[in-house]
Amino acid sequence: MAKKKKKQPEPEINIKQRFDNVKILVETNRPKEAIAYIYLVYDDMLNLKFKKPRLAHQTIREYAIKCVNELEKKLKPESIYPFIKKIEDIIYGGVEPTTKELNYTIDLFSSLYNDITGKTFSFKL
Repeated sequence: MAKKKKKQPEPEINIKQRFDNVKILVETNRPKEAIAYIYLVYDDMLNLKFKKPRLAHQTIREYAIKCVNELEKKLKPESIYPFIKKIEDIIYGGVEPTTKELNYTIDLFSSLYNDITGKTFSFKL
């Protein structure tokens, strides 16, 4: 009789380490880079969980729309779109994010993290 393969655990992102990096970016007065890094964590999460990498020609918004459309039962647009809007506003808006905006972005990310992984995550600067 053939042996059953053990189900391999899903690879995970070390979320604590990633947000320690966010904290370092903020402490070294690089809040825009911290926001961009939070987006990269989100991007890595989707790539690991759903095997949906962002293509080089896709904007942040195009990638979000594609993910929502293709993974409609797994991703909630009401969670993703506010997060993407905040990321775009800060990265492309020309304004340095405040601690309040950073924490709000982290809260939006935490909601997405919960939706995608089923785990809770909380972090404040």
